[in-house]
Amino acid sequence: MKTDGVAPGPLMARALYLMAVCVLAVGCTDDASDRASESQRPVTPSAEESSPKVHPSPVASVHSEGRTRVLEYGDLVVRATPESNGVRTEIAVANTSERDATYSVQISIADGEDWTAYNRFWLQDVPPGETGREGAVIGSKDMGPPPKVPKIYVDEFDRLVDKK
Repeated sequence: MKTDGVAPGPLMARALYLMAVCVLAVGCTDDASDRASESQRPVTPSAEESSPKVHPSPVASVHSEGRTRVLEYGDLVVRATPESNGVRTEIAVANTSERDATYSVQISIADGEDWTAYNRFWLQDVPPGETGREGAVIGSKDMGPPPKVPKIYVDEFDRLVDKK
């Protein structure tokens, strides 16, 4: 082999890289540890088992029930019905946790043009397995006529689980 300061060619460099990878893959252990039985080796969880479980984000679904628009978003259901003085808005949140929970939900109602109103709902101490409900008229006569087909937006949806 010549040693006149010339770097090895790409094939030589690749061969050296592959040999290094093989040595690392096999490990630098003596024969005694290679003969260890499976039961003596620590169990390593797979990547799937060791990653935290991530729940997929809910997908919004909107439909009409007569004049009422209904938005379903995971554990949240919002109903918006136009009235003469605003939009009657009712929310329901199912507590699927194992402890009491408080929910802070901000809902906006709009017509898609220039009429927009919002309200924050607080559902406090909803027991596990139960559904918390609250309603209010969103908007006012001063804002002009409410939308005939209201658009429903969930601006915030926060769950606070009691630590008891």
